[in-house]
Amino acid sequence: MNLNQLRYLTALADVRSFSQAAKQSCVTQPTLSNGIAQLEKHLGGKLFKRTTRSVVLTKFGEFVLPMAQAVLEAKDELEHSAQAYFKPETRILRIGMSPLLDSQLLSSALASFEKQHDWTEIFLKQCFLDDLVERLENETLDLALLPQDSKKHKHETSVLYEEDLFYLPPNDDVGSSVASNAIELRELRDRPIILTQGCGLSDVIEHLFEGADIPLTRYPGQALSYSVVEEWSDLGIAGGILPRSKLSKESSSARPILKEDGAVAKVGYEAVWMAEDMNTKTNTGTDAEPGITNVETCARHLSTTMRSLSMGLAE
Repeated sequence: MNLNQLRYLTALADVRSFSQAAKQSCVTQPTLSNGIAQLEKHLGGKLFKRTTRSVVLTKFGEFVLPMAQAVLEAKDELEHSAQAYFKPETRILRIGMSPLLDSQLLSSALASFEKQHDWTEIFLKQCFLDDLVERLENETLDLALLPQDSKKHKHETSVLYEEDLFYLPPNDDVGSSVASNAIELRELRDRPIILTQGCGLSDVIEHLFEGADIPLTRYPGQALSYSVVEEWSDLGIAGGILPRSKLSKESSSARPILKEDGAVAKVGYEAVWMAEDMNTKTNTGTDAEPGITNVETCARHLSTTMRSLSMGLAE
């Protein structure tokens, strides 16, 4: 077993296509297929179920995937820590993010931050909410980016941006083909909603319904990814709710959700960091503002830049 095989596993689990996973991994399709086969042989079980139409993780694959991701993340963290040891003048900011955030929006904001602050190098890690909070408190992360409805304790925060929420009706739902029409939140009463786990979206949806005093009907099953939410709604299994950035280009039936006051339902995001993190004080020789930590400088930049970028995308 080697790191490349683990990379092939995570890439294939992400895109669910051998050709796309090979392209993403910068290898040929036979190389990727052979690597997956060798990994399956080494671990003793099938990781993927292959059909003529799709590639999906087996139960064993679902069990193995988080551990494979953790190994790859640990390897990256080791490399960055070693670099920090030999280059103490370079400040590494360890940023954790919920999978719910818009990755392209964040990438653009971080690129402009690194350009303006050449003393900084970013180490980015995607985590579920519980892991984000734990890593902040254990000081293995400097900054966490997550949905605003998430629970926090004694942390500093800075609002990042917000985006619209959309309802994905099951394809057997009456009127589901009318994509441009908004739907009122009260109309979703008694309609089963597919939820996800760990990223914070379920909390956002629950708080949305609780705030409107509308009971939420949860679909008994649980989706592993946002693409599965779309797929299940297309199959007529149940409805789903996703933010704009998680809708695929092929999603034609998504409908904006209106609250009782007529405003569009949204999900907000924020940056969170420890209130008294002694390791984040401004380093001598950096261009952070006096009295402002490196982490807070980054949070302020992300707040301003991501809000501006998201407003441009929404227009």
